[in-house]
Amino acid sequence: MSFKLLSVVLASLLRLAAATTTTTSSGSGNSSCAPATCGNLSITYPFSLSGVQPLYCGNPAFQLTCADAGRAYLTRTFRERLYRVLSISYEDNSFVIAVDVDSSYGGDERCHIPDFNVSSGLSLLPVNVAANANLTFVYNCTLPRNASVLLQPACVSPTIGVYVPDGEGNAPPEVPRNCSSVSVPVRRSSFHNNVSDEPAREYRRLIEEGFVLEWPPTAAECGACRRRGGECRFVELAFQCICSDGRPCRNSRGKKNQNLLT
Repeated sequence: MSFKLLSVVLASLLRLAAATTTTTSSGSGNSSCAPATCGNLSITYPFSLSGVQPLYCGNPAFQLTCADAGRAYLTRTFRERLYRVLSISYEDNSFVIAVDVDSSYGGDERCHIPDFNVSSGLSLLPVNVAANANLTFVYNCTLPRNASVLLQPACVSPTIGVYVPDGEGNAPPEVPRNCSSVSVPVRRSSFHNNVSDEPAREYRRLIEEGFVLEWPPTAAECGACRRRGGECRFVELAFQCICSDGRPCRNSRGKKNQNLLT
């Protein structure tokens, strides 16, 4: 192929690519943030689905990754596939997540508990965790053999106990003060019986059923945006309503000094 012919071919390809881009951009309007799915979850603002929706379709802190078997995980965490999203309620501005504990603790196959403070791993997210109880695991200390906090069945090594702190955040009297600890939020509604004796027997179920996170109430603003044909986006650290022409709708917010999910 001569250089001249090659130049013509390349020029044609560039014109075709430009035309395709223009058509896609103008013809699709504001459909780039259309709801996506992962398993049984419908994903829309303030969430976005990595690889499917642009990052601006939601708050970057709420970007999700869809893994095998249709499981959705928070993307921006210090370990991959750590926080699994079980359900989302856009009406209540809340979602339920559970920490995946795939490995055993201390080499004991019966002990499937986190090795870090689960709440701390979410400290950078604009969420409220107050609706949950804290399941607190203690270790590296000597617990009485008949202590009600001992895991059942008990872990072999190390000895591990678990409890839910009282209203003032105190541990049961039988727990020594020199224990190391990690905590996991769990839903209060997951407890079937007395909170004082259930954690030791059903800690694994409590962890698997997850806990509730609430994000700031933006549903009304995003809903109003959609009713007028706009698309909810997260641009320049703030909520924006983008109209079908690709520009911010009238009265759309977009200033950096506003709340992240305003």
